[in-house]
Amino acid sequence: MKRIPLAIASALLAVTAITGPVGAKDFGAVFVNDAVYRVFGNKANVPDGSGTDPFATFTNSANSGQRGVAEFAPGTGDSHGGRWAVYRASWTAAGDPTQLVTSWDELQALVMAGDIALVRDAAADFRCPVLGDPQPIG
Repeated sequence: MKRIPLAIASALLAVTAITGPVGAKDFGAVFVNDAVYRVFGNKANVPDGSGTDPFATFTNSANSGQRGVAEFAPGTGDSHGGRWAVYRASWTAAGDPTQLVTSWDELQALVMAGDIALVRDAAADFRCPVLGDPQPIG
């Protein structure tokens, strides 16, 4: 008789581990180093300007597949667990807003070329951990 409740509890634990922490809100995905990572939001106090991991959102992308672009993910660089320092990326007249940007290095190259303007938005800093097991783009 003890086996059935134990099996049910084990199954629930497995489902919870796969879907993310209790109370987390799934926010979809983000591009990091030309791969797609799942992300989830959780309640956390992130005072304005205290984000540490660069994260860019696009204000005028014409590519329906464009997601946010982060510099770090688990196991890469100096990841701080998704404590995001938010930047707003806007295509300039010289850029191609239909282009899909999938890495921070690519974003920086476009900024240096004058195709994208990147502006820090410290008031938008937030916490949203990135989950492992990245998927290839496409």
